[in-house]
Amino acid sequence: MSPESARIICFLLIAIMNLSAWIDLQGLFVEIPLIVPFTPERWTLPSIASVFVCAANIVPIIVVLLRSCQGKRFSEIPYIYIIIIVGILACCVIAMFWQKTVILFGRERSVWLLSGIFVLSMLDCTSSLVFFDYMKRFRAEYLRAAFLGEALTAAIPTLLILAQGVGGETICVQTGNGTYAKPTYTQPRFSVRVFMFAIAGIIMSSLIAFILLRWTKLVDIADAEEHVRRPMQNASFSTDRKLNRSYFSIFVEKKPMSGGIFIFLLVLNTIETTIGYGCLPSLSTYALLPFGQRAFYYWSVLTPIAYPLSLLTSLYWKTVSNSNLVFQSIVHLILSSFVFIIAAQSPCPWLADTSTGALMIITVWFIMSFIGGFLRIAIGNRIKREWKNDKGMFYYGATAQLGLFLGTIPTYLLINVFEIFVDRQPCQSYCLT
Repeated sequence: MSPESARIICFLLIAIMNLSAWIDLQGLFVEIPLIVPFTPERWTLPSIASVFVCAANIVPIIVVLLRSCQGKRFSEIPYIYIIIIVGILACCVIAMFWQKTVILFGRERSVWLLSGIFVLSMLDCTSSLVFFDYMKRFRAEYLRAAFLGEALTAAIPTLLILAQGVGGETICVQTGNGTYAKPTYTQPRFSVRVFMFAIAGIIMSSLIAFILLRWTKLVDIADAEEHVRRPMQNASFSTDRKLNRSYFSIFVEKKPMSGGIFIFLLVLNTIETTIGYGCLPSLSTYALLPFGQRAFYYWSVLTPIAYPLSLLTSLYWKTVSNSNLVFQSIVHLILSSFVFIIAAQSPCPWLADTSTGALMIITVWFIMSFIGGFLRIAIGNRIKREWKNDKGMFYYGATAQLGLFLGTIPTYLLINVFEIFVDRQPCQSYCLT
C-alpha cells in the first residue's frame, strides 16, 4: 500500500472511530417525536435525559482523577474499547425494551429507556475526554478527521429519520360530541427498534475502525503518528519535514501558546458548550412546538447539518484570532438568548402557529449551531497546533463536559422545579386572545 493511500484510509478510520462518540444519544434525541407519545414522561423526556447526561459526568470526573494519579502510566485505549463495546450492547437493549415501563415510586416510568440513556450518557461524556486524548498520538492534520466523525454523529441519524419518514406527526381526531380532540400519530416506515439496531451497527463499524488503527501498520505507513516537535535548525526535523511535503503542509514552528491564552480558550470552550450542549437541547421542545410539530421535525433534520458545514468552513479558515473568537461568541450568545426568550414565552410566543415564526426559529437555531460548531473546531485546532503539552486535548474535552454540567442543572431546575417553561399539548387551542 502506498503512503498516500494509507493516509486517506487512516483519515477515514479516525472519522469512523469517532462516530461512536455521540451517535447513540444523537439518534435517540432525533427519535424523540416518535418515542414521546408512547412514554409516560411525554415531553419532559428531553429535560430528564439532559439531567441523566449531567449526572453521567461523574465518570469523566473519575477519569480525570485517574489521569492525575497515574500520570504517564495512564492510557486511554482501554476506555475507548469499553465505550464502543458497551455502547453497542446498550443500543441493542434500548431497541428491544424501550417501550417497557415499570411502576416506580407510585408512578409509571420508562425505566428501561431511561436506564439505557444513562448508560449511553456515561459512555458519551467519557468519550469527550478519551477520544480527544487519543488524538494526541496523531499529527494535527488528523484532528479534522475526529471533528468530521463528531459532525457525522448528528448528520447520520438525520439521514436515518429522513429514510424513516416524518412519522410522529399529530393528527387530531374528534371524539364524542366533537368537543374533544384526541391526538393520534402517523406511522413511520420503520420502527424505533430498527432505528436503534441501525445505530448499533454503525457503532460496530467504529469498533472495527479502531481495531484496524491499533493492530495494523496503517498508521506507520501513513506516517500519521505525532512526533516530538523540535526547533527548525534540528536536522532530523528537517528530514522529517521533507518526507511529508507531498501530503501535509510544511510545519512552521510557531511561537508556543502562552498559558493565559490556553486558559482563555478553555474558558471560551466551557461557555460555548454550556450554552450549546447544556442549556439549549432541553429547551428545544418549548421553543419549537409552538410553531407546530412539523417545525420541530424540520429543525431536527436541518440543525445537524450545521456542524458539518462548520467543519467545511474551518478547512478554508484555518487560523482564527482571539478577537474573532470573542466576536463570534458574542453573536452566539445573542442568538441563544433569543431562543431562550422564545422558549420562556411558550406555549404562545411571538409569531406562534405561523410559517413565518417557524422559519424564524429554525433559521436562528441553524445559524447559532453553525457558529457554535465553528467555535468548537477552531478552539480545538488552535490548542492542538499551538499548545505544547500533550494534555491539551484532554483538558479541551474536559471543559466540554464541564460546560455540559454547568448548563444542564440550572435548565433542569427551571423546567421541572420552577416550571418557568410551559410545553404545548397536542390538539389543544392556544393563543386565542
